[in-house]
Amino acid sequence: APSGPGTSAADPAGSAGPATSAPAGTSAAPGSGSGSGPAAPQAGTEVTAIGDSVLVDAAPYLQKLLPGIAIDAKVGQQLYQVPPTIPTLRALGAVRPVVIIELGTNGPYSAAQLVDLLDSLGPPRHVVLVNTRVPRPWEQQVNDTIAAVARTFPNASLVDWYAASATHPDDFYPDGVHLDPAGAQYYADLLASAVDRAQG
Repeated sequence: APSGPGTSAADPAGSAGPATSAPAGTSAAPGSGSGSGPAAPQAGTEVTAIGDSVLVDAAPYLQKLLPGIAIDAKVGQQLYQVPPTIPTLRALGAVRPVVIIELGTNGPYSAAQLVDLLDSLGPPRHVVLVNTRVPRPWEQQVNDTIAAVARTFPNASLVDWYAASATHPDDFYPDGVHLDPAGAQYYADLLASAVDRAQG
C-alpha cells in the first residue's frame, strides 16, 4: 500500500493545533499554496474529515481553513478499517453535520461498503466524498465507486480530486500520490470550498 512522508493526523476532538507532521525536509507553512491563494478561514466545528495519508498531508492546512475541524486520518488507512471506529467517534461528538470521506489511496472497496460506512454515521448529514489520484490498478475502480455513490446517496457531493489534480503535477512528491506543501494547500482549499457549498 502506498505510504508517504506524512505520519498521522488523528485529532477526533478537533483540538487546537496541528496533529500531523510535515514531511521531513519541507516547509509546511499554511498559506504557501499555489493557484489563486487559500480560501478565507471558516468555522470547522461542524465538520469531520476521515481519510488516509493524503488527508494527513492536508491536515495542517485544513485546520487553518476550518478551525475546530475533527480529523481522523492515518497513513495506510483503508475503508474497511473505519466502521469499527465510528461508535467511538460518535461518542466523542466527532461525527458532525458535514463529513468529508477521503479513502481509496490504499485499496479498493465496493459501493455497498461505502454506503454502509455512510449509513453508520447516523442521522442525515452532508457527506463530501473525495476521489483519488493514485498510480495503482484500483484507481479507476475507486473513482467509479465514489462517483456512483455520490450520485445516489442523499446529501452527498463529490470533490473530483482526480480531475482537479491533473493540472497540478508539480504539487506531488515523486510517488505521484502524496502532496508537497503547495499541493496540500491546494487540496485543503478544494475541501474547504466543498464544505462551504455543503453548509450554504
